Amino acid sequence: MNTLFKHLFNTEFFIEMANKFQTNEEYHIKNTNDSISLLALLNVFYKTNDNILVVTPNLYKAQKIYDELSNFLTNDELSFFPQDEFITTEMMAMSNDFKLERIHTVKKILHNKKAIIITNTTGLIKYLLPKKMWENTIINLKENQTIDVNKTLSKLVELGYKREERVESQGDFSMRGNIIDIYPLNESKPIRIDLFDDEIESIKFFDINTQRSIIKTKEVEIYPLYEMFYDNEKLEKIIYNIKESMNNNSFDKKSVERIENDINDLENHNNIDRLSRYMSKMDLKLETISDYIGNKNIVYWNHKNIMENYDDVIRDLSDWYESTSDYPKLGFDLVKDINHIFSEKSLYLDVFGDSKKYKIETNIRSKEAVMYNNNIHMCINDLNKYEKFTTVVIAFKSKEKLSNFIDLVDNKVNFKIIGKNDKIIEKRINLIVDENSMSFELFNINTIVLNEENLFKKKEHKKAKYKSSMKDTKKLTSVEELKKGDYVVHFDHGIGRFLGIETMTLGENTNDYVYIAYRGDDSLYIPIENINLIQKYIGSEGLKPKLHKLGSGDWAKTKQRVRKKIKDIADKLIKIYAAREEARGFAFSKDTDLVNEFEADFEYEETRDQLSAIEDIKRDMESVMPMDRLVCGDVGYGKTEVAIRAAFKAVLDNKQVAYLAPTTVLTRQHYYTFKKRFEKHGVRVELLNRFITKAKQKKILHDIRVGEVHIVIGTHRILSKDMKFEDLGLLIIDEEQRFGVEHKEKIKEIKVNVDVLSLSATPIPRTLQMAIMGVKSMSLLESPPKNRYPIQTYVLERHDAIVRDSIQREMAREGQTFYLYNKVDDIDLVANKIQRLVPEARVIFAHGKMNRLELEDVIESFLNKEYDVLVSTTIIETGIDIPNANTLLIHDSDRLGLSQLYQIRGRVGRSDKIAYAYLMYDKNKKLTEEAVKRLKVIKEFTELGSGFKIAIRDLSIRGAGDILGTEQSGFMDSVGIDLYLEMLKDEIKVQRGEKEPEIEEAKQPIKIRVNKYIDTNYINNDFVKVEMHRKIALIRSKENINELIDEFKDRFGAPNKDIILYMYEKLFEHLSIEKGIVKLRELKNSVTFVMDEEHSKHINGEYIFLKASKISKFIRFEYKQEKLNIIVETIKLDKHYLYYIVDLLDAL
Repeated sequence: MNTLFKHLFNTEFFIEMANKFQTNEEYHIKNTNDSISLLALLNVFYKTNDNILVVTPNLYKAQKIYDELSNFLTNDELSFFPQDEFITTEMMAMSNDFKLERIHTVKKILHNKKAIIITNTTGLIKYLLPKKMWENTIINLKENQTIDVNKTLSKLVELGYKREERVESQGDFSMRGNIIDIYPLNESKPIRIDLFDDEIESIKFFDINTQRSIIKTKEVEIYPLYEMFYDNEKLEKIIYNIKESMNNNSFDKKSVERIENDINDLENHNNIDRLSRYMSKMDLKLETISDYIGNKNIVYWNHKNIMENYDDVIRDLSDWYESTSDYPKLGFDLVKDINHIFSEKSLYLDVFGDSKKYKIETNIRSKEAVMYNNNIHMCINDLNKYEKFTTVVIAFKSKEKLSNFIDLVDNKVNFKIIGKNDKIIEKRINLIVDENSMSFELFNINTIVLNEENLFKKKEHKKAKYKSSMKDTKKLTSVEELKKGDYVVHFDHGIGRFLGIETMTLGENTNDYVYIAYRGDDSLYIPIENINLIQKYIGSEGLKPKLHKLGSGDWAKTKQRVRKKIKDIADKLIKIYAAREEARGFAFSKDTDLVNEFEADFEYEETRDQLSAIEDIKRDMESVMPMDRLVCGDVGYGKTEVAIRAAFKAVLDNKQVAYLAPTTVLTRQHYYTFKKRFEKHGVRVELLNRFITKAKQKKILHDIRVGEVHIVIGTHRILSKDMKFEDLGLLIIDEEQRFGVEHKEKIKEIKVNVDVLSLSATPIPRTLQMAIMGVKSMSLLESPPKNRYPIQTYVLERHDAIVRDSIQREMAREGQTFYLYNKVDDIDLVANKIQRLVPEARVIFAHGKMNRLELEDVIESFLNKEYDVLVSTTIIETGIDIPNANTLLIHDSDRLGLSQLYQIRGRVGRSDKIAYAYLMYDKNKKLTEEAVKRLKVIKEFTELGSGFKIAIRDLSIRGAGDILGTEQSGFMDSVGIDLYLEMLKDEIKVQRGEKEPEIEEAKQPIKIRVNKYIDTNYINNDFVKVEMHRKIALIRSKENINELIDEFKDRFGAPNKDIILYMYEKLFEHLSIEKGIVKLRELKNSVTFVMDEEHSKHINGEYIFLKASKISKFIRFEYKQEKLNIIVETIKLDKHYLYYIVDLLDAL
């Protein structure tokens, strides 16, 4: 408990408040505000031994209070129990985040941790399985424990877990030999259980990307994946009750079909979240969250609003019963009557009074604290008035801020500085260092509490404290997951279809082969060791590539065509780079304290990528060579801040900065952002676009010419002939690919010796960055900013009730809504329909056929909050930040491509409010399998930035096109983006003289015939087999072999002798080239390795004899025709000769 709370909670007023709460069933505190309500809540929490359930009217309020309390309470003392406000909706899929939070809260309750639990109205009334069932269901696993393996696996299925070949997301489990992998819902990383027979030998967490173990743990608990779980007995009970209801009622055909599908899903443990309404069919006494904490303490935060929200939920339920054919006749108990929820103690916190009458009440007399907005003179006057009459506490976030304030008021005000262990002094001015976000004047105790926000204008941008129990997410590797039927590109044979891994025995050896089908009946079996010639084909979304015919020469022609094109690009890139290398620009000076101070003003924590991009830019600016760097990053990943820091560096050296953006809306947004950051440093920022009057434009142009304007932000107006700078040092270009040809020419002229920073929101493939690394500077922002809430994503049938409720809910928290409708012809009708559904909303629409100015005006007015709903086609502007729009409804989500869905969904969730995305589809339409898959994928991507995982494919091709020229995308599609970029990388190296053109034949390794296969009983999944074969192919040293054996052991159990020998053979191939082995003679009793003359010349005879004698006495040497022959007598060896020759060659 901090110093301020200790003081407040020990005053008579707060002691009496806690007593009234503890000695009465109902206690009402009226005329309160958020700060006082938080104080009242913390006061009773610190003085009670039980959990406190806080009920708020809605999710928005719950989140706000949770965020506030997380400033004062530890993770153990605070829980979040958010319940979706749509109880009946037919969700095909929904985000897991809320469910994770709820299950974490249940976990804390079961561990008897005293906490404040924050929920909303639906969270209070929604039925849950009895708490006892949770206690009996959790699986506890400990080191050295003996388990019944089959029972444990069956139990996992009962808890909703799915058996997969490889564990990659929460809810997966797999078993290989004596290894069980499980990804529990309540852990951030999956666990690996190593068994010795039926005893647990070890439990480790592992990384999903590498599939390697990382940390050991002694024990682990596995919680259910869903809030409804059941064993076979409970399932039979549910089905029996369903059938009973069906016998007692008549159901139409559609309802019968639906019920049968539900039964099928229940039997297979599918879509359980959606089916939790069948909980009431288990014949159990269902409970609520209040029952879980023994119905001890409930705090109602604004009781009147909670009751209004409860009425809305009941109305939604009635609507559902009436509008959903016969299905509800099954009789579902979804929620408990709020009037039947009782607790031992209830506390009502109300801003005004309440319609309900209470015996015990406390009336709060308080008001919001004064905002001084830097008016120190007024502040000093007030403080002097309070002296000796009122207790004043002013809290500062740091000692530095405290001493700044003391400098301002010293000798003008009497104050006391209070240390950590000091007591606050009554009726004096107390200054403390404390993380305090509250401020108020409470007349009941004659106390005023102020913080920095009250004193100074700068509004601290609060970082949301929502700690999502978000899981470790799998990144897609460059191999990209290979599944049967996927298109692959073979470097020599072209595009075919991957049909799996086949194991074949030829002669004495058994090998794995990659089976690929080509056009017609052509097919090819490629030895697995040549796996490096194969890549998964990735082209534009939805594009089906043409399969090649083996031996037809088509592929060679295609490759030739692409190579020619690549030669031109590489040539162009290198020429631009050479010209820049020769040009001389301005070398900016190193960072000063001013820069550090400016950077400290940034109100968020920088991401890792942001920091490295900023470092790259500073390095470029400090060099004489003019900078030309591209920063790519998803919307909201912090590109603007990177640009702001570059601009500040330029301004400090008395250089001017021009910021060029494609639309007026964007220029206006950047102008406000820049102005806010620069104003306290005396930097003048001006805006030039069509909304600026002619007279003002003239004045700005004059001031730019004479150097009075430091930074100008504008559209292509900046490129006009009448634009003259006094001394331009930095040009920042936002979304360069969106400017026309003549604008680009003009930009080129400016670029010659001015530093240029380009920004792009289209993600660029990392491989492209690697390919053109030497000739173009790029920084990628791939890490999402912290504390952004995951977007709650729902996939569901379209219903008017959902549209109405979601818009009303957004308006209730003073937010705005995007409604995406992708047909221009009748978009106005859809806008009218929404207007009829929500008469109180102000609705406007926008589409791509409007002229540019009209469109900008619509977006401008939406930005200015003149409208609540924007109905729009997919032109919702890229890069535009409308942080107040946090609900997105997509009319026909099944018609959009993945990358489109991902980018549009990125329009919301840009602030510290929870954002909602509803991906709707027509309820009478059967979705294609492809559409279902797409929508599920988007739903899984509720983590921020994880769209990089799949949507990136399509977007990255677009991004690569933007950088290399859009006409390239056809060429990329003809060979697949990976091969295209590999060819580009090689060509650039050749042209820069870093690599010889491929004329001479590369030296071929000597191969030894051994078994090169991985048994299907050991690894069953083709993709994993390919992955492990690739790893074996990359072996270059004995350390690599040992590491790989460890990995095999860790992931699949100990590898057999054949796999280890296969690893040694691969190392031998590498050593044969490195040590000049050119020939191999295999006889019945011996094998001879012949070394070329060059290497033989440099061999130290004494050294090699000594090494050989230590390895084996069956190795001898001969020298014939200037070549060293190494002879191994195989008949007397106790293991394969490969082990000995590898040891010897490795030692040379």
